[in-house]
Amino acid sequence: MIEIRPVNWENIETHYQWNNDPELNYFDSDFPHTRESFDSFARRLREMSSEDNSHIILMEVFHKRDDKLIGIVDIHDIDPINKRCNIECTIAEPDYRDKGYGTIAFRQAVTHSMEELGMNKVISTAFDFNEKWIRILGNLGFSQEGRLREHALKNGRYSDKLVFGLLKSEYIESIKFQQTA
Repeated sequence: MIEIRPVNWENIETHYQWNNDPELNYFDSDFPHTRESFDSFARRLREMSSEDNSHIILMEVFHKRDDKLIGIVDIHDIDPINKRCNIECTIAEPDYRDKGYGTIAFRQAVTHSMEELGMNKVISTAFDFNEKWIRILGNLGFSQEGRLREHALKNGRYSDKLVFGLLKSEYIESIKFQQTA
């Protein structure tokens, strides 16, 4: 149904369009939406995904049935010493939202982080108004570990950013169990 794959540079135009989408920016970014030039975006994406940068893994989310690129997974702040990372996931294509694909892709990214990268902890964040993502994280066994108060100005009001974490021991009991059930 859903598959995550390494970023394919042939899809950079699609990523550029998503990057400049104000609605996606509202839910994903700490900063107000500003249109970024294609050259600036391409340069930033290449730097982020270069082999020299071992702290970030960018992956694309594909819907297997029609092999359509529908979103992106960002595994970042990879810390091999403390064995932790952050994961963000966005289903960017409107026709594929609210169908559970983000949950599946995020679960696959957590599995990759725990089993392939050897992480002990995965962190994710959500703005306080993003009730759907907060519920998804809770359903996957994540616990709220913190609140960054009035962290970002969103539509004229300050919003808190919530920090969630999942430990390896909790992963074994929750996400891995859900995948085999």
